[in-house]
Amino acid sequence: MDFVRARRTDRGWDGRALEVSWAEVTAQVRAACEEAWRATERQLAHTAAPSPAGGVVERLHGRGRFVARDVVAIDDGRGGEGRRVSAASFLVAVGSKPRALPGVDVDGERILTSDHVEHVAELPASLGIVGAGVVGCEYATIFAGFGRTSVELFDRGPRILPFEDADVSAEIAASFGRSGVHIHAQAKLEELVAEGDGVRLRARLGDGGEIFERRLSRALLSIGRVPALDDLGLDVAGVSVARGGITCAGPGTCRTSAPHVWCAGDVSADVMLANVAEQEGRHAVEDMFGLAPPPICYEAQSAIYFFRPEVAAVGLSEQLCAARGQPYRAAVVRLGLLRRAIAMRATDGFVKLIAAPDGKLLGLRVVAPQASSCIEGVALLIEKGGHLGDLDQCLHPHPAVTEGVQECARLLLGTSTYAPAAFPELVRVIEAA
Repeated sequence: MDFVRARRTDRGWDGRALEVSWAEVTAQVRAACEEAWRATERQLAHTAAPSPAGGVVERLHGRGRFVARDVVAIDDGRGGEGRRVSAASFLVAVGSKPRALPGVDVDGERILTSDHVEHVAELPASLGIVGAGVVGCEYATIFAGFGRTSVELFDRGPRILPFEDADVSAEIAASFGRSGVHIHAQAKLEELVAEGDGVRLRARLGDGGEIFERRLSRALLSIGRVPALDDLGLDVAGVSVARGGITCAGPGTCRTSAPHVWCAGDVSADVMLANVAEQEGRHAVEDMFGLAPPPICYEAQSAIYFFRPEVAAVGLSEQLCAARGQPYRAAVVRLGLLRRAIAMRATDGFVKLIAAPDGKLLGLRVVAPQASSCIEGVALLIEKGGHLGDLDQCLHPHPAVTEGVQECARLLLGTSTYAPAAFPELVRVIEAA
């Protein structure tokens, strides 16, 4: 966050007197969203006229549902069915919605989800966040960074970000500790209710542990998202749904159990990432028009998590390798060895590269400022079956955080100038049979 960096005191200036206007922050967020939406509107307006091949995009407003195998009815907003549309092929891409919690009444003012939090009128004095996944941890980072909100993070698991490796989780937990975020691990929510102008939260710590209560200004319910499949009539079209999401016909495809219906994005409840949804949408349309696209390579999927420091991930993690029985080698280089991080006075974090014993690239995790700049090349190499030698020979810019990726590759190849024994606190090589 620019605001957090501006308030630092260890770079030759003292920015502690800097103030934030929450109203201006949210106004800028809305302006950015509207700007992006206007670009989409412009493209839709352009495609309303026939293309050189004769294709036209017609936009219809309303909630659609299958009323026959090849017919969708569009809700007209007045309780009626409105227009009916027949087609030979369909793409379902309705996205997801915040997961609800039985017994918790989300009012959008005191008890919030991610759909509401940016509409809060002012920065709350205290905020309780239930759920320590990506969204919960990102909002903990944001609100703690402004320095005016006391943030408490509650999660049932033993650590935050349980889908990532323990070292990634520990690095972000340590950052939270420095920024004042209080983490309550293994906290089972007993009650969350709006009360007066705030909320009351009751939770039990551990198995049969003590129950404690908190009075908070606001609470954010952040326990994941689920496909928004309510009342779509998917069964009418012959589309199978399992475990809350649309079932795909096979790996790397967006076809559903119905041969005339494809799906893309969060509706499959598998990988809920915007970049994956965009790739799936392209793949589905190319497939339905007979262009025979290659299967989607989910092994090369990448993600960015906006914490402090930023986290970027691509491919397999250590714990995914272990779960699949995949032997691997990993090298870890902490930022304290990278010239760019030293110059930025930002040495909390690391680069971790994971490869198969034969050197085939499996995954990368970067916890660092500018982490997102490190993963694109590795994502491409993973998709193409690249090896450690490809990274070793690549001429990286200097100084850059990406040099940590190359140094990890060289550690695994045995050609690094940094000996792990000389820097035991900064360099690590892991062998997992």
